[in-house]
Amino acid sequence: MEEKKLDEVVITKEKVIFVEGMDEVNFFYALLKKMEMGDDYQVIDYKGKSRMSDFISMMSKTESFNENAISVAVIRDADNNYDFVAEEIKDALKRIFNVINLEHGVMKSEKDINIGFYIMPGLKKNGELEDLVLSSLDGNEIFKEVNNYLDVLKGMTSPVNNGSKFCYPRKESKAKLQIYFSSMKESDTRMGLSAQRNYVDFTHDSFKEIIDFIRSM
Repeated sequence: MEEKKLDEVVITKEKVIFVEGMDEVNFFYALLKKMEMGDDYQVIDYKGKSRMSDFISMMSKTESFNENAISVAVIRDADNNYDFVAEEIKDALKRIFNVINLEHGVMKSEKDINIGFYIMPGLKKNGELEDLVLSSLDGNEIFKEVNNYLDVLKGMTSPVNNGSKFCYPRKESKAKLQIYFSSMKESDTRMGLSAQRNYVDFTHDSFKEIIDFIRSM
């Protein structure tokens, strides 16, 4: 599918959630549908974390944004450095919307718009959205076997086994979810599509904080 140009992205809802990519778009639309929250929300990908600031800045200047948006949330992975990502988001939102003293998971009113951000998998945690989903699988019998498989694989592949021509997955959390979702009846390793097929339990306590944040927009 050809990537939409900026001038083709039209804000039609009052509450706008900016996320990293299309997989996250599909994931959060699935969450909104499950929680019966979707009517007032629009989820838009900012085409990767390196383009976050510029994309949101350009969107904030569009006619459709200024006519419709009253609440904006940015969601992004912490990856390996929560503090760095938090500062980067706060700096971007300060520059774009002139809002200061933002806190993770808290919406703040600034003039005629509400602004906030949420870093995955949660406050002061390194990791990504996949880690939040994985936390909802504790006790799952299939997921237990996925962990067992990867434990064996780690010992057989590099870097643990330097003589192996195979490598252990660089992104372990993503690999775990891909294996887990591939065991479903309508299998697809993409997290967003799997969520839309009801293979993610959004009623699990793991999702309470992010759901509460979105509800507060």
